[in-house]
Amino acid sequence: MRKLDLYKGKGLLLSSVRELEEYFESLESDGLLTWDWETTGLEYDSIPLGLALHQRGKEPCFCPVDYFFTEAVPIGDIVELCNRYFPRFRMIGHNTKFDSMINVMQGIKDENCRIFADTLTMVHLYDPALDMQLETRVAEDFGYRKPTFERKCEEAFPGSKRGQWKWNKINWSVSGNELLPILAAYACEDAYWETKLYHYYRPKLDSDAMWVLDNIEMPLVNILRDMKIRGVLIDVPFLRSLGDVVDVKLAELREAIYGEAGCVFNLQSSPQKQNILYDKMGLPVLKATKSGGRSTDADVMEMLADKGYKIAEYFVKYSEIQKLNSGYIQSIPALVDRRNVLRGDLNSNGTKTGRFSSQNPNLQNQPNNHDFPIRRAFIPRPGMVFLNYDYSQLELRVMAHVSQDKHFLEVFRNGEDPHGDVARRLGIPRRGAKVVNFGVLYGMGPDKLAHTINVSTKEADKIINIDYLRTYAGFAAWKVKTENFAKRYGFVKNIFGRIRRLPNATKGPLERTPKEFYGALRQSVNTIVQGSGADMVKLAMIKMATRFKEEGIDAHLVLQVHDEVLVEASIADMYRAQEIVIDSMENAVKLSVPMLVDGKIITNWAEMKDDDTPSFPLRFDYSLYTTLL
Repeated sequence: MRKLDLYKGKGLLLSSVRELEEYFESLESDGLLTWDWETTGLEYDSIPLGLALHQRGKEPCFCPVDYFFTEAVPIGDIVELCNRYFPRFRMIGHNTKFDSMINVMQGIKDENCRIFADTLTMVHLYDPALDMQLETRVAEDFGYRKPTFERKCEEAFPGSKRGQWKWNKINWSVSGNELLPILAAYACEDAYWETKLYHYYRPKLDSDAMWVLDNIEMPLVNILRDMKIRGVLIDVPFLRSLGDVVDVKLAELREAIYGEAGCVFNLQSSPQKQNILYDKMGLPVLKATKSGGRSTDADVMEMLADKGYKIAEYFVKYSEIQKLNSGYIQSIPALVDRRNVLRGDLNSNGTKTGRFSSQNPNLQNQPNNHDFPIRRAFIPRPGMVFLNYDYSQLELRVMAHVSQDKHFLEVFRNGEDPHGDVARRLGIPRRGAKVVNFGVLYGMGPDKLAHTINVSTKEADKIINIDYLRTYAGFAAWKVKTENFAKRYGFVKNIFGRIRRLPNATKGPLERTPKEFYGALRQSVNTIVQGSGADMVKLAMIKMATRFKEEGIDAHLVLQVHDEVLVEASIADMYRAQEIVIDSMENAVKLSVPMLVDGKIITNWAEMKDDDTPSFPLRFDYSLYTTLL
């Protein structure tokens, strides 16, 4: 055992099984215990460098793994002790989804690791606008600039090249023993501050926040972990063939743009685009940039395209396909493993409303392009199918529940069409009514509505601020009540108690701009509706994942996007899995209106959007596939 100098007291470097066992024995049973794996990377199969532990009132410790270190303990011995001692404690950490993932990959069983709290999630539940990074929180909450591992190495080895000590650049097999004391001190400090964060934020969370933590966020940790480990199979050859078609289409659109302009220019250069569009071609300037220049952004291109300018139509199409190509068609094959499995990151704490965010790739913002169907590349494993289900008008149903608007309640209770109801009562086409419904809900202004449904700004203003609010008086009253609450208290909560702080709603006119003030009022309505819907999806995921496991169903959540879930199930279990998915989504939460879901069993993700493709059992004799099971 070696003593380490830390910012606060001492840490311990444990180098034998006996020392680690003695450390566990010295801890208070049934107390909180922080655990934090240090690894070579951030992926599910990253190699563990060691385990840091800390309990309040005790010295933090670090037990290195003998992959790269001689003064270390075999991973099997560490895992054996963790399986034996972890059940004594209530485990906490910062981003426990990752540490739980390392647990699973190394053999620590879920039943032996009771994850009690996640300090990253606690920060998010207190104020989702806060930076949740550990170093940032320590600096802002405790006034201590906790050095990164790279900075510790640079201080210990003066003259080393900048960037040399980044995790992914270190040759641990050569430098391990030399870096071990630095790594150990860094890991001990991490564990120490994670414990401090828990005790700092726990008193700040009210009973509502604790309910969300205990009943939504913590049960999701292992579910999201399992989704990451399992991943989803990708048809890479299909994406590559799609990429070839996209390259041809982009070349055609470039030539079309050059043809309209009468010259070749850099399509990515704003000054050159300004010169071509406004000086050479004389197109109207519809919007200025922040610096006062002539804007050529996507909104401007869409407005010009609506006015019939061909070059703008080509630009809109070119930009859409280019984003599709770079963000998905080209990037996804680079993200899959050698078995063509994609393991993106689904983050439960990535948005201010509580909605999931995702990265590597960002599937939440994927474009729906029928000519280049990205979703077709997402396929089930052999012998399995996808169950793809999403809520029918989830956020409008939530709005009907929170506002108790009599018309919307009647529409949903009678199984009618809410957009058709708005169209009939306001005397506008259904397509326009759909835009109005969501526009009013999320604060769309008259200018944007006028542009979207092709009416005058005056008419759009009347539809939003007079006709709609007068007709749907229950919604109007709830909207005013919600905005007034935000103006008085500076926050709102969704129906489960998840908070969003809106300081700009309470500030005086000298402390914020009108845009910031009215933006906060829009967010007060958006947060309750969208955030409540997001938590309903999370509760449904928890319910279905729990039932899959309890019943031994070979079915697994693999993706979640907005209001929909994608489940991979064996053909033998697909009908039972389908029943569980539908029941979980429709009955996880009871509102004043019935919750309905749409979906089917499919053989690639794109089939859900294809109305002409029936559900899998209607197309195939699935008994033919039993040989694959």
